[in-house]
Amino acid sequence: MNVYIVDDEPLARAELRYLLEQTALVNVCGESESLEDFYNTTQYEQVDCVFLDIELGINNGLDLAKQLLLHTQRPEIIFATAFDEYALKAFEVNAFDYILKPFEAQRVQAAVEKLVAKKRAAQAKTMEEIKISQLDKLDKLTVYVNDRILLMKIQDILYCTSEDSKTVVVTEQGRFFASESLAALEKRLTLKGFVRVHRAFIVNLEHIVELEPWSSSKYNLILHNRHSIPVSRLYMKDVRKIFDLSR
Repeated sequence: MNVYIVDDEPLARAELRYLLEQTALVNVCGESESLEDFYNTTQYEQVDCVFLDIELGINNGLDLAKQLLLHTQRPEIIFATAFDEYALKAFEVNAFDYILKPFEAQRVQAAVEKLVAKKRAAQAKTMEEIKISQLDKLDKLTVYVNDRILLMKIQDILYCTSEDSKTVVVTEQGRFFASESLAALEKRLTLKGFVRVHRAFIVNLEHIVELEPWSSSKYNLILHNRHSIPVSRLYMKDVRKIFDLSR
């Protein structure tokens, strides 16, 4: 991660740079006395976090932080200051953290570890979204069986269910496990011709061949392989609408 230090005290910048470099988790890509110099740096768009003092001569770090909020690619802000009375106002401008001078190595380490953890989580989420987007284009779903990882054609799925906190994908070929929750699969599969009919079942409409009444205004859905899927009261209205059931 790239970090930048803004502080009008050279000794404070040197101390913070040393402590940040000791963490071995970040790259201090620059430092300056003002935020204006930061804006003019060639690395501006690559900076992940600014360590910003609050008292900067005639400038106020809180006001400068508000300017950062206006940028679409806004870096995180960690205030590094000798004044603890600004803490509440700092978080009003979405400060990521607030550390006090004189800096303590453990406190700086903790702030950096928290910062890195957030970035890694964001990267993991982005990669997952990319993976799902690409698989959606292929109309395939990643499933698992024993030690194998398979790409299942979505149209081959009969239904998905939840058993013992695990998501099970059922096809003509057998039962497989998915890493996503049933709720997450519902979001992905709704536009692919699937419908939620029970808190534990999502069904592919293409494979339904019969609606079997089993009580007043209640049904089981019969698939072409004769699997029977219950429709719960909560989803009965949706099922009746899909199949245009007037009675």
